[in-house]
Amino acid sequence: MALVSRRRFLEAGGALAALSACRQTTAPKAAPSTWSDAVSQAQAVREGKVQPAALVEAAIKRLESVNGKINAVKFPNFARAREMAASGVKGPLAGVPTLIKDNVHQDGLPYTQGSRALATMIADKTDAYPAAIEAAGLVSIGRSTLPEFGATATTEPLLTGVTRNPWNLDHSTGGSSGGSAAAVAAGVVAVAHANDGGGSIRIPASCCGLVGLKPSRRRMAGDAASPDIATHLGVDGCVSRTVRDTAAWFHATQARGEGAAFPEAALVTGASKDRLRVGLRLEHPSGGLPDEDVQRVFGEASALLQKLGHMVKDVPAPYKGDVVIPAFIALWESGAGQIAAEIAKRAPGVDPATIMEPLTLGMAAQAATYTPEQMQVNFAALDEAMATYRAQFKDIDIYVTPVLGKAPVPIGYIAPTIPWPEQREKLIAYAGYTGVENVTGAPSIGLPIGESKDGLPIGIQFAGAPGDEARLLALAYELERELLWYDRRPGIWAGEI
Repeated sequence: MALVSRRRFLEAGGALAALSACRQTTAPKAAPSTWSDAVSQAQAVREGKVQPAALVEAAIKRLESVNGKINAVKFPNFARAREMAASGVKGPLAGVPTLIKDNVHQDGLPYTQGSRALATMIADKTDAYPAAIEAAGLVSIGRSTLPEFGATATTEPLLTGVTRNPWNLDHSTGGSSGGSAAAVAAGVVAVAHANDGGGSIRIPASCCGLVGLKPSRRRMAGDAASPDIATHLGVDGCVSRTVRDTAAWFHATQARGEGAAFPEAALVTGASKDRLRVGLRLEHPSGGLPDEDVQRVFGEASALLQKLGHMVKDVPAPYKGDVVIPAFIALWESGAGQIAAEIAKRAPGVDPATIMEPLTLGMAAQAATYTPEQMQVNFAALDEAMATYRAQFKDIDIYVTPVLGKAPVPIGYIAPTIPWPEQREKLIAYAGYTGVENVTGAPSIGLPIGESKDGLPIGIQFAGAPGDEARLLALAYELERELLWYDRRPGIWAGEI
């Protein structure tokens, strides 16, 4: 395969440091004929080797070549992308094609959140985070798919249809950033927008063999003024094939200046020499162990960390899973209830079942059974989990768990048409590892450490204390240097078109 050469890839420091000087040239240039990551593309623009318009045209061609198989983008915006690329984009990632998930506003583009209830909605504003993406010079060629309202760990919405995993079309991409992950895994774009309220960056990254950093709460553009409370779950970020792309995206789109909740993080360009205290927990939060494939890959991660000189030990769960998981699910159900009520107000007299999925309606129905007193108990449980989770970083630097309880599941396993009580139990077993980092506001990164016996990607999660993204990225660089996961490609691959 013809990826970025290993020598060039390991020279990340020089390329990354040059990003701030990226500029567009006026001489006509062709797009590279082989796959390159976002940092390489931005450097090529800076050096006058390629124009943004050529990069965008190549990405459009790649999307058109595979989208019929993976269904990662239902609402392309090619004309807008071409206009942006031709207008002289500026920023540290100027000219790099990307996708933006269809649950943030971009003025003049569809805003459906994967729901039939919003099928015809067009945004009349641009949110702060997509504005930061554009300010970094990235050019979005389309709106990536997601499950209805981002509510589950697979991307199979009734509005846009099933998004399929490039590694095996019969298997899920994960969710909720499934369209972005499928497109990046297939080589359509090097990096794509994602966001995460309970695992929605890390889960699709795990399913599709990608790097997925969930930043700290209040870290990113547009989120700095949010409250640091256990019930504020969502954060924005990206999925990518290389750590340096995630590092560059994170650096470019973090909150800055007056009012930022954290000091500006420096651009991380490589591994650190620091040896870390690493706490391992394989056990599922609700008890028991994940599937054998996940256990094996987790063991491989542990062995690699020890080989590299990190101090590894098993640690107990820093929270009570039998208390926190039901509280988290109740909060999730409550969110669905609020959405369903708002949709009902917008569409009076319309049968909810014709515009919202059984999953959303089932969650909303369960939310209606909770009393205010019960929800206060749930909120208190999440607050306690936040405190005890954060306290563990007095004794360890990094906390390691699986991302998922098994390899990517088949399409239909957690489809939105499955009754909520049945799906609830499946979701807890499959995706129960990741929600606590949203509750606690901790940064965490999913890394593609290994694969199942059937060749499907399996990710492992590495978490740190709030504000500790730099340490996570430095460790990710070190693990990537050993495993070279960017050299892997799925059966559905457009990266060299």
